[in-house]
Amino acid sequence: MQFDRTTIVVRERSVLDTLDLSLHVLREYALPLAAAMLLGALPLLAVDYLLLGWMASEAGEDAWLPWRFVYHLSLQIYLQAPLASVFATAYLGQAVFLAEPRFGDVVRDAWRMLPRIAWCHLLVRGVLLGWLLVLVLERDGEVHGFVEALLLPVLAVYVSGLRAFRPFINEIVLLERNPLTSQNERIMTVGRRSRMLHGSRGGEWLIRWLLASVLGVLLILAAYGTFYFHAAAPRQDWTQGPLLTHVLLPLAMGITTCYLTVFRFLTYLDARIRQEGWEVELQLRAEAARLTRRPI
Repeated sequence: MQFDRTTIVVRERSVLDTLDLSLHVLREYALPLAAAMLLGALPLLAVDYLLLGWMASEAGEDAWLPWRFVYHLSLQIYLQAPLASVFATAYLGQAVFLAEPRFGDVVRDAWRMLPRIAWCHLLVRGVLLGWLLVLVLERDGEVHGFVEALLLPVLAVYVSGLRAFRPFINEIVLLERNPLTSQNERIMTVGRRSRMLHGSRGGEWLIRWLLASVLGVLLILAAYGTFYFHAAAPRQDWTQGPLLTHVLLPLAMGITTCYLTVFRFLTYLDARIRQEGWEVELQLRAEAARLTRRPI
């Protein structure tokens, strides 16, 4: 590993440059990123369908769209998106320094961080609470207004606030590997590192999150609309059947999540460059490594 020879040039970038570079990175690493996203997303989707599948059958075959099922599935995918992207984030962290990271090494490295990931996402960032709220709903019962129209949206707002002002939790846990807690104040824990990295630029992170959110919604609509047209037009059947709602809608959201994961990762690199002079640190570490190998 040579710290001054990165596959992605380490330098400051504007938001538009970062969005553009995200497309290039996504194209360059399309297959491994797709595999990493599937590895993270499929187990979560399996749990979602176990909890929500009855809503789709409740709507009946004649319904144009099972709105209740789509609402809950979309909300759960939104809550779980950062958790689903942990393997993709770990892959990107290695891809910066290695031309061809080994997928098995990426999975093992991410798996070692499982307790920290579970704490940060399942507990702190609401994934487990989202599942528990769905379990409260009675099967074949009426809409539970308090849970479905109030508690779940409030949870989504809470999670959105964390993502807006503390977006880089995956990068801190997976790439910097800080411990969750420590009694030694000199040890950089996840919480201390998060405050250090995020605290001084909260307004900028909020603006970037709003931009990414708007772009994400548009990308999901564009991808799903494309799938919908190609599935419905040949048969002239515009009913949104199981293929669209069970497979292609999550696929559209997964593609968008993958792109926004790359954008968040590149934004994290930019944050470290602007706040910590990371490109200088990499050059110094590379020179130090060369000096240790050079005979005296």
